[in-house]
Amino acid sequence: MKKQIINGMAIIAMTFSLIACGNGSNNNAVVDNSETQNEVVAKKGSGKKFAPQERTSSMTAGEREAAIAQKRAELNVDYESLISSHGVKLSVLQPIIKGDINEDIADRISMKMLEIAAQNGISGMGTNPNFVLGAEINQTNRIATGTAPQKMTTQYEMLFKVMNALTGDVYGVSKQEVTGVGSSFEEATHNAVNNIKNTPEMQTFLQTASERIIDWYNTNITVLKNEVEKAEAGGDFAYALALLGSVPEQATEAYKYVSEKQPKTLSAMLHKQATDMLSQMEGKIASLGDEFDPAVGAYFSLIPMDCPEYKTAQNLYANYEKKCNARRAALEAKAERDEQAARELEKLKMLYDHEEELAEKEVDKVRY
Repeated sequence: MKKQIINGMAIIAMTFSLIACGNGSNNNAVVDNSETQNEVVAKKGSGKKFAPQERTSSMTAGEREAAIAQKRAELNVDYESLISSHGVKLSVLQPIIKGDINEDIADRISMKMLEIAAQNGISGMGTNPNFVLGAEINQTNRIATGTAPQKMTTQYEMLFKVMNALTGDVYGVSKQEVTGVGSSFEEATHNAVNNIKNTPEMQTFLQTASERIIDWYNTNITVLKNEVEKAEAGGDFAYALALLGSVPEQATEAYKYVSEKQPKTLSAMLHKQATDMLSQMEGKIASLGDEFDPAVGAYFSLIPMDCPEYKTAQNLYANYEKKCNARRAALEAKAERDEQAARELEKLKMLYDHEEELAEKEVDKVRY
Protein backbone atom coordinates (compact mmCIF):
# COMPACT_ATOMS: atom_id res chain seq x y z
CA MET A 1 0.00 0.00 0.00
CA LYS A 2 1.56 3.26 -1.06
CA LYS A 3 2.02 6.22 1.25
CA GLN A 4 0.84 8.93 -1.14
CA ILE A 5 -2.17 10.24 0.81
CA ILE A 6 -2.94 13.89 1.29
CA ASN A 7 -2.49 15.24 4.80
CA GLY A 8 -6.17 16.06 5.08
CA MET A 9 -6.93 12.32 5.13
CA ALA A 10 -4.89 11.81 8.27
CA ILE A 11 -6.53 14.79 9.93
CA ILE A 12 -9.99 13.42 9.08
CA ALA A 13 -9.21 10.01 10.52
CA MET A 14 -7.59 11.44 13.65
CA THR A 15 -10.52 13.79 14.27
CA PHE A 16 -13.04 10.99 14.29
CA SER A 17 -10.79 8.78 16.42
CA LEU A 18 -10.72 11.50 19.06
CA ILE A 19 -14.50 11.87 18.88
CA ALA A 20 -15.01 8.15 19.30
CA CYS A 21 -12.74 8.01 22.35
CA GLY A 22 -14.36 11.00 24.04
CA ASN A 23 -17.68 9.30 24.93
CA GLY A 24 -18.63 8.35 28.45
CA SER A 25 -18.87 10.07 31.78
CA ASN A 26 -17.39 9.86 35.23
CA ASN A 27 -19.73 9.81 38.18
CA ASN A 28 -17.07 9.22 40.80
CA ALA A 29 -16.95 11.68 43.67
CA VAL A 30 -13.77 13.64 44.31
CA VAL A 31 -12.34 12.55 47.65
CA ASP A 32 -10.41 14.99 49.80
CA ASN A 33 -7.40 13.17 51.27
CA SER A 34 -8.15 14.73 54.65
CA GLU A 35 -11.61 13.12 54.84
CA THR A 36 -12.46 9.60 55.86
CA GLN A 37 -14.43 7.37 53.52
CA ASN A 38 -17.42 7.48 55.90
CA GLU A 39 -17.43 11.29 55.77
CA VAL A 40 -17.42 11.19 52.00
CA VAL A 41 -20.35 8.72 51.96
CA ALA A 42 -22.23 10.90 54.43
CA LYS A 43 -21.68 13.94 52.21
CA LYS A 44 -22.93 12.06 49.14
CA GLY A 45 -26.12 11.13 50.97
CA SER A 46 -26.72 14.49 52.60
CA GLY A 47 -28.78 15.83 49.70
CA LYS A 48 -26.83 19.10 49.57
CA LYS A 49 -26.79 20.84 46.20
CA PHE A 50 -23.78 22.36 44.47
CA ALA A 51 -23.79 26.06 45.35
CA PRO A 52 -20.68 27.86 44.10
CA GLN A 53 -19.85 31.16 45.78
CA GLU A 54 -19.16 34.29 43.77
CA ARG A 55 -15.44 35.04 43.72
CA THR A 56 -14.18 38.54 44.38
CA SER A 57 -10.82 39.98 43.42
CA SER A 58 -8.50 41.53 45.97
CA MET A 59 -7.13 43.87 43.27
CA THR A 60 -8.52 47.19 42.18
CA ALA A 61 -9.12 47.76 38.46
CA GLY A 62 -5.91 49.79 38.24
CA GLU A 63 -3.86 47.11 40.01
CA ARG A 64 -5.25 44.45 37.69
CA GLU A 65 -4.30 46.42 34.58
CA ALA A 66 -0.80 46.98 35.97
CA ALA A 67 -0.38 43.26 36.69
CA ILE A 68 -1.48 42.35 33.15
CA ALA A 69 0.91 44.92 31.66
CA GLN A 70 3.78 43.53 33.77
CA LYS A 71 3.05 39.95 32.67
CA ARG A 72 2.98 41.00 29.02
CA ALA A 73 6.33 42.72 29.43
CA GLU A 74 7.80 39.57 31.03
CA LEU A 75 6.58 37.41 28.14
CA ASN A 76 8.08 39.86 25.62
CA VAL A 77 5.48 39.09 22.94
CA ASP A 78 4.30 41.58 20.35
CA TYR A 79 0.53 41.01 20.61
CA GLU A 80 -0.17 43.17 17.59
CA SER A 81 1.81 40.72 15.45
CA LEU A 82 -0.23 37.82 16.81
CA ILE A 83 -3.45 39.45 15.67
CA SER A 84 -2.29 40.75 12.28
CA SER A 85 -0.99 37.56 10.64
CA HIS A 86 0.48 38.17 7.18
CA GLY A 87 0.00 34.57 6.04
CA VAL A 88 3.66 33.91 5.18
CA LYS A 89 4.82 30.30 5.54
CA LEU A 90 8.36 29.09 6.15
CA SER A 91 10.00 25.71 6.53
CA VAL A 92 11.81 25.62 9.88
CA LEU A 93 15.10 23.76 9.49
CA GLN A 94 16.74 21.72 12.23
CA PRO A 95 20.21 23.01 13.20
CA ILE A 96 23.29 20.89 12.44
CA ILE A 97 24.18 18.41 15.19
CA LYS A 98 27.68 19.15 16.48
CA GLY A 99 29.55 19.44 19.76
CA ASP A 100 27.08 19.83 22.64
CA ILE A 101 24.21 20.24 20.13
CA ASN A 102 22.82 16.70 20.10
CA GLU A 103 19.59 15.62 18.37
CA ASP A 104 17.40 16.45 21.36
CA ILE A 105 18.89 19.94 21.68
CA ALA A 106 18.54 20.50 17.91
CA ASP A 107 14.85 19.53 18.16
CA ARG A 108 14.37 22.00 21.01
CA ILE A 109 15.95 24.79 18.99
CA SER A 110 13.65 23.96 16.06
CA MET A 111 10.62 24.11 18.34
CA LYS A 112 11.80 27.46 19.73
CA MET A 113 12.07 28.84 16.20
CA LEU A 114 8.63 27.47 15.33
CA GLU A 115 7.17 29.05 18.46
CA ILE A 116 8.71 32.44 17.68
CA ALA A 117 7.57 32.25 14.05
CA ALA A 118 4.00 31.54 15.19
CA GLN A 119 4.12 34.46 17.63
CA ASN A 120 4.99 36.67 14.66
CA GLY A 121 2.11 35.51 12.44
CA ILE A 122 4.15 32.96 10.45
CA SER A 123 3.43 29.26 10.07
CA GLY A 124 6.31 26.82 9.84
CA MET A 125 7.60 23.23 10.05
CA GLY A 126 7.88 22.09 6.45
CA THR A 127 5.09 24.28 5.07
CA ASN A 128 7.05 26.08 2.34
CA PRO A 129 9.62 24.33 0.11
CA ASN A 130 10.87 27.69 -1.23
CA PHE A 131 11.57 29.72 1.91
CA VAL A 132 13.29 28.49 5.06
CA LEU A 133 14.08 29.71 8.56
CA GLY A 134 17.34 28.28 9.85
CA ALA A 135 19.88 28.88 12.59
CA GLU A 136 23.68 28.92 12.46
CA ILE A 137 25.03 28.11 15.93
CA ASN A 138 28.51 28.97 17.16
CA GLN A 139 29.70 28.04 20.65
CA THR A 140 31.58 31.01 22.11
CA ASN A 141 32.26 29.72 25.63
CA ARG A 142 32.37 26.36 27.44
CA ILE A 143 33.78 26.29 30.99
CA ALA A 144 33.50 24.27 34.20
CA THR A 145 33.87 25.78 37.66
CA GLY A 146 36.72 24.51 39.81
CA THR A 147 34.75 24.59 43.06
CA ALA A 148 32.25 22.06 44.40
CA PRO A 149 29.51 21.55 43.48
CA GLN A 150 30.89 21.86 39.98
CA LYS A 151 28.78 23.76 37.45
CA MET A 152 29.10 23.91 33.66
CA THR A 153 28.51 27.02 31.57
CA THR A 154 27.92 27.19 27.83
CA GLN A 155 27.47 30.28 25.67
CA TYR A 156 26.27 30.41 22.06
CA GLU A 157 25.90 32.93 19.28
CA MET A 158 22.66 32.14 17.40
CA LEU A 159 22.47 33.52 13.87
CA PHE A 160 18.92 33.19 12.51
CA LYS A 161 18.36 33.47 8.75
CA VAL A 162 15.40 33.50 6.36
CA MET A 163 16.52 32.27 2.95
CA ASN A 164 15.15 31.51 -0.49
CA ALA A 165 15.96 27.84 -1.13
CA LEU A 166 15.59 28.34 -4.91
CA THR A 167 17.94 31.29 -5.34
CA GLY A 168 20.04 31.23 -2.18
CA ASP A 169 19.06 34.83 -1.41
CA VAL A 170 19.04 35.80 2.27
CA TYR A 171 15.98 37.89 3.24
CA GLY A 172 16.83 38.59 6.85
CA VAL A 173 19.36 37.90 9.62
CA SER A 174 19.06 38.25 13.40
CA LYS A 175 21.66 37.46 16.07
CA GLN A 176 21.18 36.43 19.70
CA GLU A 177 23.67 35.44 22.39
CA VAL A 178 22.42 32.94 24.96
CA THR A 179 24.03 31.43 28.05
CA GLY A 180 23.12 28.38 30.11
CA VAL A 181 24.34 26.88 33.38
CA GLY A 182 23.88 23.28 34.55
CA SER A 183 25.39 20.28 36.29
CA SER A 184 26.55 18.97 32.88
CA PHE A 185 27.37 20.59 29.55
CA GLU A 186 24.25 19.02 28.04
CA GLU A 187 22.06 20.52 30.77
CA ALA A 188 23.82 23.87 30.38
CA THR A 189 23.17 23.80 26.62
CA HIS A 190 19.53 22.85 27.25
CA ASN A 191 19.17 25.84 29.58
CA ALA A 192 20.85 28.10 27.02
CA VAL A 193 18.24 27.07 24.43
CA ASN A 194 15.49 28.01 26.89
CA ASN A 195 16.90 31.55 26.84
CA ILE A 196 16.22 32.04 23.12
CA LYS A 197 13.62 34.82 23.11
CA ASN A 198 11.17 36.52 20.77
CA THR A 199 13.05 39.81 21.04
CA PRO A 200 12.05 43.06 19.31
CA GLU A 201 15.02 42.46 16.97
CA MET A 202 13.59 39.02 16.06
CA GLN A 203 10.18 40.55 15.42
CA THR A 204 11.65 43.20 13.11
CA PHE A 205 13.77 40.58 11.34
CA LEU A 206 10.78 38.29 10.65
CA GLN A 207 8.53 41.18 9.62
CA THR A 208 11.13 42.43 7.12
CA ALA A 209 11.71 38.91 5.76
CA SER A 210 7.94 38.42 5.37
CA GLU A 211 7.59 41.62 3.36
CA ARG A 212 10.45 40.55 1.08
CA ILE A 213 8.89 37.09 0.58
CA ILE A 214 5.57 38.66 -0.42
CA ASP A 215 7.40 40.93 -2.86
CA TRP A 216 9.30 37.93 -4.30
CA TYR A 217 6.08 36.09 -5.09
CA ASN A 218 4.56 39.14 -6.77
CA THR A 219 7.62 39.66 -8.98
CA ASN A 220 8.44 35.99 -9.71
CA ILE A 221 5.13 34.47 -10.79
CA THR A 222 6.83 32.90 -13.82
CA VAL A 223 9.33 31.10 -11.58
CA LEU A 224 6.48 29.79 -9.42
CA LYS A 225 4.53 28.59 -12.46
CA ASN A 226 7.58 26.81 -13.88
CA GLU A 227 8.24 25.03 -10.56
CA VAL A 228 4.61 23.91 -10.27
CA GLU A 229 4.46 22.67 -13.87
CA LYS A 230 7.78 20.85 -13.46
CA ALA A 231 6.47 19.07 -10.34
CA GLU A 232 3.24 18.09 -12.10
CA ALA A 233 5.12 16.78 -15.14
CA GLY A 234 7.10 14.52 -12.81
CA GLY A 235 3.93 13.28 -11.13
CA ASP A 236 4.81 14.95 -7.83
CA PHE A 237 1.45 16.60 -7.21
CA ALA A 238 2.02 16.79 -3.45
CA TYR A 239 5.05 19.02 -4.05
CA ALA A 240 3.12 21.11 -6.57
CA LEU A 241 0.36 21.64 -4.00
CA ALA A 242 2.95 22.55 -1.37
CA LEU A 243 4.35 25.21 -3.71
CA LEU A 244 0.88 26.61 -4.37
CA GLY A 245 -0.12 26.43 -0.70
CA SER A 246 2.95 28.41 0.37
CA VAL A 247 1.87 31.59 -1.44
CA PRO A 248 0.58 34.22 1.03
CA GLU A 249 -2.70 35.95 0.24
CA GLN A 250 -0.96 39.33 0.47
CA ALA A 251 0.99 38.44 -2.68
CA THR A 252 -2.08 39.40 -4.67
CA GLU A 253 -0.79 38.77 -8.20
CA ALA A 254 0.64 35.35 -7.39
CA TYR A 255 -2.43 34.44 -5.35
CA LYS A 256 -4.69 34.98 -8.36
CA TYR A 257 -2.73 32.24 -10.14
CA VAL A 258 -2.95 29.99 -7.07
CA SER A 259 -6.74 30.40 -6.84
CA GLU A 260 -7.12 29.19 -10.42
CA LYS A 261 -4.44 26.49 -10.39
CA GLN A 262 -4.86 24.83 -6.99
CA PRO A 263 -8.24 23.10 -7.64
CA LYS A 264 -6.93 21.68 -10.94
CA THR A 265 -3.75 20.36 -9.32
CA LEU A 266 -5.69 18.81 -6.43
CA SER A 267 -8.05 17.14 -8.90
CA ALA A 268 -5.11 15.77 -10.89
CA MET A 269 -3.56 14.36 -7.72
CA LEU A 270 -6.80 12.69 -6.65
CA HIS A 271 -7.17 11.11 -10.10
CA LYS A 272 -3.61 9.81 -9.88
CA GLN A 273 -4.19 8.38 -6.39
CA ALA A 274 -7.67 6.94 -7.02
CA THR A 275 -6.35 3.37 -7.23
CA ASP A 276 -4.48 3.76 -3.93
CA MET A 277 -7.54 5.30 -2.26
CA LEU A 278 -9.72 2.42 -3.44
CA SER A 279 -7.18 -0.13 -2.18
CA GLN A 280 -7.02 1.51 1.24
CA MET A 281 -10.79 1.78 1.37
CA GLU A 282 -11.10 -1.96 0.62
CA GLY A 283 -8.59 -2.81 3.34
CA LYS A 284 -10.36 -0.59 5.87
CA ILE A 285 -13.76 -2.16 5.16
CA ALA A 286 -12.31 -5.69 5.38
CA SER A 287 -10.91 -4.95 8.85
CA LEU A 288 -14.11 -3.32 10.16
CA GLY A 289 -16.84 -5.80 9.32
CA ASP A 290 -20.09 -4.07 10.38
CA GLU A 291 -18.35 -1.55 12.66
CA PHE A 292 -18.86 2.03 11.49
CA ASP A 293 -15.82 4.22 10.84
CA PRO A 294 -16.09 7.66 9.14
CA ALA A 295 -12.66 7.11 7.58
CA VAL A 296 -14.31 4.79 5.03
CA GLY A 297 -16.53 7.61 3.83
CA ALA A 298 -13.54 9.94 3.78
CA TYR A 299 -11.63 7.58 1.45
CA PHE A 300 -14.72 7.32 -0.74
CA SER A 301 -15.12 11.11 -0.94
CA LEU A 302 -11.52 11.45 -2.19
CA ILE A 303 -12.13 9.30 -5.28
CA PRO A 304 -13.30 11.59 -8.14
CA MET A 305 -16.62 10.65 -9.72
CA ASP A 306 -15.19 10.50 -13.24
CA CYS A 307 -12.53 7.90 -12.30
CA PRO A 308 -13.09 4.23 -13.29
CA GLU A 309 -12.44 3.33 -9.62
CA TYR A 310 -15.45 5.36 -8.49
CA LYS A 311 -18.09 2.79 -9.46
CA THR A 312 -16.31 0.03 -7.53
CA ALA A 313 -15.90 2.33 -4.53
CA GLN A 314 -19.57 3.30 -4.71
CA ASN A 315 -20.68 -0.35 -4.59
CA LEU A 316 -18.26 -1.12 -1.77
CA TYR A 317 -19.53 1.79 0.26
CA ALA A 318 -23.18 0.91 -0.36
CA ASN A 319 -22.64 -2.66 0.93
CA TYR A 320 -20.62 -1.42 3.90
CA GLU A 321 -23.27 1.17 4.74
CA LYS A 322 -25.96 -1.52 4.58
CA LYS A 323 -24.09 -3.67 7.13
CA CYS A 324 -23.50 -0.70 9.42
CA ASN A 325 -27.16 0.34 9.26
CA ALA A 326 -28.23 -3.20 10.13
CA ARG A 327 -25.99 -3.11 13.19
CA ARG A 328 -27.35 0.29 14.15
CA ALA A 329 -30.93 -0.96 13.84
CA ALA A 330 -30.09 -3.91 16.10
CA LEU A 331 -28.59 -1.56 18.67
CA GLU A 332 -31.65 0.69 18.55
CA ALA A 333 -33.93 -2.28 19.20
CA LYS A 334 -31.78 -3.35 22.14
CA ALA A 335 -31.08 0.10 23.58
CA GLU A 336 -34.33 0.43 25.51
CA ARG A 337 -33.51 -2.55 27.74
CA ASP A 338 -29.69 -2.58 27.66
CA GLU A 339 -27.68 0.33 29.07
CA GLN A 340 -24.44 -0.79 27.37
CA ALA A 341 -26.20 -0.94 23.98
CA ALA A 342 -27.63 2.54 24.60
CA ARG A 343 -24.15 3.98 25.23
CA GLU A 344 -22.78 2.25 22.12
CA LEU A 345 -25.68 3.58 20.06
CA GLU A 346 -25.06 7.14 21.28
CA LYS A 347 -21.41 6.92 20.26
CA LEU A 348 -22.42 5.56 16.86
CA LYS A 349 -24.87 8.42 16.32
CA MET A 350 -22.10 10.92 17.05
CA LEU A 351 -19.92 9.33 14.37
CA TYR A 352 -22.76 9.38 11.84
CA ASP A 353 -23.54 13.03 12.59
CA HIS A 354 -19.92 14.09 12.14
CA GLU A 355 -19.57 12.13 8.92
CA GLU A 356 -22.55 14.01 7.48
CA GLU A 357 -20.95 17.34 8.39
CA LEU A 358 -17.67 16.20 6.87
CA ALA A 359 -19.31 14.99 3.67
CA GLU A 360 -20.95 18.37 3.08
CA LYS A 361 -17.56 20.12 3.26
CA GLU A 362 -15.26 17.57 1.65
CA VAL A 363 -17.21 16.16 -1.28
CA ASP A 364 -17.85 19.56 -2.88
CA LYS A 365 -14.23 20.50 -2.34
CA VAL A 366 -12.51 17.49 -3.91
CA ARG A 367 -14.82 16.18 -6.65
CA TYR A 368 -14.49 17.98 -9.98
